[in-house]
Amino acid sequence: MVLGLSSKHMELVERVNAVAHDGIADRASQYDRDAAFPVQDIEDLRQAGFLLCTLPEKDGGLGFGVNGSDPLSFFLIVERLAAISPATAHCFQVHCNAMQILREYGSDEQVKRFIQPTIEKGHLFVGAGSEPGGGRHSSTATPVDGGLKVTGVKHYATNATHSTWMTVHVRNEISELMETLVVNTNSPGLTIDASVWDPTGMRACVSPLLTFKDVIVPEDCIMADSEGFFKNLWLGKINFGFTANYLGGVQGLYEFTRDYLRDRGQKDNEVYQTALGTMKARLDAARLLFYNAASILPVDCEKALIASNQAKWLAVETANQFITEIGQLIGSSGFFRKYPVERLVRDLQVHTLHRRHHVGAGIVGQAELGLPYDLNKS
Repeated sequence: MVLGLSSKHMELVERVNAVAHDGIADRASQYDRDAAFPVQDIEDLRQAGFLLCTLPEKDGGLGFGVNGSDPLSFFLIVERLAAISPATAHCFQVHCNAMQILREYGSDEQVKRFIQPTIEKGHLFVGAGSEPGGGRHSSTATPVDGGLKVTGVKHYATNATHSTWMTVHVRNEISELMETLVVNTNSPGLTIDASVWDPTGMRACVSPLLTFKDVIVPEDCIMADSEGFFKNLWLGKINFGFTANYLGGVQGLYEFTRDYLRDRGQKDNEVYQTALGTMKARLDAARLLFYNAASILPVDCEKALIASNQAKWLAVETANQFITEIGQLIGSSGFFRKYPVERLVRDLQVHTLHRRHHVGAGIVGQAELGLPYDLNKS
């Protein structure tokens, strides 16, 4: 998996692999069966020093954010975690993206205050933007003395059951502008319903339904320049983490299949050799597109986001192709639950539906044809 990575990046990959294989791999199956939040996985990531990785060093982070000089390091962490547990990788990714938005629009005092539960307890951040029915901005904020009153519903609120703070995007009823707020999960009027979370895949990244009923958010929890979320293409930037997760999940399937064929004495079969070689070529092609997009990000954000949509499309197509072929390589025994294959397949089938890759391909086509495009739809 070298693909031109620097020695620094290779050392980081080894660190993440150690965390993933020393505990996360052993727990993944049980967390999946129970649809339980991966508490110990997150604690391991905290102990390894990764939970603040996308914050600048001045805030105690590692400087791996998308606005920093080394965003690839963040994506490598997500990718390697996803090779073992896409669900845990997604919990981590959502948290890290919310941390970046906090840093982008929060004051130094706010950042210091809001990251304390992460430092002290390993609590993760939530990024609550998505709403049922595909709607946008139906959740509203009304100005009141001392802050805003929030009413509405959000879903897919990953990490909300193990969080103190969440970033929430709502529409200000007076200004008609979007507000980005930081809301305490114990706020009166906020209901967190995890009972809705019973998917076939990504079961461990518990993502509750949030209902806000006249929730008061004080002024010191309101972010500055909230409209910058769209202007600065944050929906497009978040797209990177999803693609890293997809690549990691496919890598996990590939590594298992390769080792399974070796261990079962099937490596001399030319049909299997060709199938595995084809898979390796597709996977590495998608990864190279992705790493290239990440390398462009510090220099030309818009160009990088277009390139990331190419990588996402190929990553999802590669996943779908391999999922249809893997059974012919490992047979039905490879799908026994003692192996990770059936879980990785379910996780990929569910997770790749979240950020629609065909929309990203359309954006690439629009750019190539000189037509208008919206990178926030990535």
